[in-house]
Amino acid sequence: MNFAWAHKWIKTFSDSADKVVDLYADVFLFEDRLLGQRISDKEELRRAFKVFENTTPPGLAGTNVFEVLSYTGDAQHGVIEWVWQGKHVGEFLGVPAAGKETTVRGMTLHTYENGKITREATFWDAVSALQQLGALPPTVEYWKETGRPS
Repeated sequence: MNFAWAHKWIKTFSDSADKVVDLYADVFLFEDRLLGQRISDKEELRRAFKVFENTTPPGLAGTNVFEVLSYTGDAQHGVIEWVWQGKHVGEFLGVPAAGKETTVRGMTLHTYENGKITREATFWDAVSALQQLGALPPTVEYWKETGRPS
């Protein structure tokens, strides 16, 4: 696997949940570590990914643009660093988000067998998303404050 394959995977993810599940082996484990999701059934994975499809009109997650920033790995294991720009049409993570835009970075770790994904663990910056939606205050950069003992 390589950068071009990672780009194909993420483009297919935002274009078609039906097609992206074909990139997964029959026996696999998907984990969104932040949300505590563990999925090992292709139909369940398809439903989980369906909300991120770019459709007209926009689906539950709104309009989503994903970009691969880097790929490190080989034919057995890979780490994909990506950025997600979303324009939300409804609630997101329990927060009213309609009309709001977020830009979030994340990383996905893959294990491959015979050209298919057998294991996926995804990590993404939900704190940043919630801050951009106004649900959390900005991060206090305490190390930049003056008058603090060093």
